[in-house]
Amino acid sequence: MRLTILVMTLMSGSLLSPTLTAGVVTDPIGDFLPTLTSLAPRAGDLDVVSSQVSLIGNNFLFTATLNAPINTTPEAFYVWGLDRGAGATTANFTSLGLPNIVFDAVLIVQNEGTGVVNDLTGINPPASLAAGAVTSSGNTIQALVPLSFLPSRGLSAGQYKWNLWPRWGGIAFSDAQISDFAPNAVDAAVDVVPEPSTVLLLFAGIAGMAIVRSKSHAH
Repeated sequence: MRLTILVMTLMSGSLLSPTLTAGVVTDPIGDFLPTLTSLAPRAGDLDVVSSQVSLIGNNFLFTATLNAPINTTPEAFYVWGLDRGAGATTANFTSLGLPNIVFDAVLIVQNEGTGVVNDLTGINPPASLAAGAVTSSGNTIQALVPLSFLPSRGLSAGQYKWNLWPRWGGIAFSDAQISDFAPNAVDAAVDVVPEPSTVLLLFAGIAGMAIVRSKSHAH
């Protein structure tokens, strides 16, 4: 019975993830930034409802759900900032009163289904995502990014931090384009998701330990 409970707990991910704050980040509806340009529409696809960044094997899965269908606003695009270990010295939003949102790389995703990764440390050139890596359905947009596009700058991949901010491209590039942050004032942790093969190996290992223990008690 104890073995069954432990295996179920492991498969749920509660013991597998090395982070304590990983998972889906929810964001209040309608909390547009006061610094957003007055020219921008307060449209639902610029308003984050939830977001998550998961590490699955050798890929990151970026997911965001907005408050209206993707492509509602032609000029909308989405930026995930990642701190891979150099964020505190590379880029932040102190100018907006948000010094704890730090990043050293960004994933920029456009409504039309394209995406590019920019390394703000200047070590790697921009990398465009493969065709089909960015998809959207209804209010949700996703991007699959190889880990090789986001090499470490001091942290292991499972320790990366992230934040999402939609932008409205109807004006020249500036922080006044930013409509929302998720999370609002700090970076979130990447969710480390075990692959099925990893779960099976864990199950086999735990079962093996249980058998050994059972035999030892029998003696």
